[in-house]
Amino acid sequence: MNNLIKTDLKRIFKDKLFLIICIIGGVFAFVTPVLLRLIFGTIGELDDELLGMLAVNSKTLFIQSFNPASNFGMVLPILVAIILCKDFSHGTVRNKIICGKTRTEIFFSMFIASTIIMCGIVLVHALLTLGVSLIFFNYQQTPFTLNDLGYILLSVLFELLIYVCLSAFVCFLSVFMKNVGLVIVSYVAVLLVMSLIDAIFMVALPALEFYEENKLLTDFLTILSKCNIFSTAMPIGTGTSYNLKDLCCILIPTLFGSALWITLGIVLFKKKNLK
Repeated sequence: MNNLIKTDLKRIFKDKLFLIICIIGGVFAFVTPVLLRLIFGTIGELDDELLGMLAVNSKTLFIQSFNPASNFGMVLPILVAIILCKDFSHGTVRNKIICGKTRTEIFFSMFIASTIIMCGIVLVHALLTLGVSLIFFNYQQTPFTLNDLGYILLSVLFELLIYVCLSAFVCFLSVFMKNVGLVIVSYVAVLLVMSLIDAIFMVALPALEFYEENKLLTDFLTILSKCNIFSTAMPIGTGTSYNLKDLCCILIPTLFGSALWITLGIVLFKKKNLK
């Protein structure tokens, strides 16, 4: 199993797309803070009070750089999926089976390798974003404390759990679909639908709260919105601590989603006819 994972990692590292992923991640990490600085520079000197009202600071940019529905977070899983699909189009999977590896081992190796790549790259991208943004903006509007350190480290862990779930989903699509085109279309379709749902909730929830309509429905939709891993409403990095409700909204969809896609992926892979 270890040798299988090492082989998959080496194959990903040697793929030209891996270099492209790294370049794109570096570009986005640099461009986003610089563009924001240029935008605010056109309206005069940066005002800490204004930036605080707009939630423009290094902490926010750092957390947002993990968002699966924005810039690099949207591109990364798609490019990783293309690399994974090459295992099937190039006949690599058949060779692994001929060498005595079980389909369960092959799927887990694929999942672990893609998880390591996705989590590692998005973490480096986020740290680069943080480093560049600190040149132009304060980390946050209040003084940094040890509690802030613990909170941001826990937030990073939660963000990485989202990418574990996305990795499981991408691996499921890779073994379920017949070609890379269908994998890309399917992932983009899911992304767009979940983003659309998030947008609808962002409009509907304030309206329901304003008119005080059906508090039970409002609370239910609020929880659903926070459980959407593609949603900006997910309570990661937006406060100073996590309560039980926040933890449930973060851990249940990521852990349950990961387990679901891994299980479905293994079951389908065992039934898949490899030509």
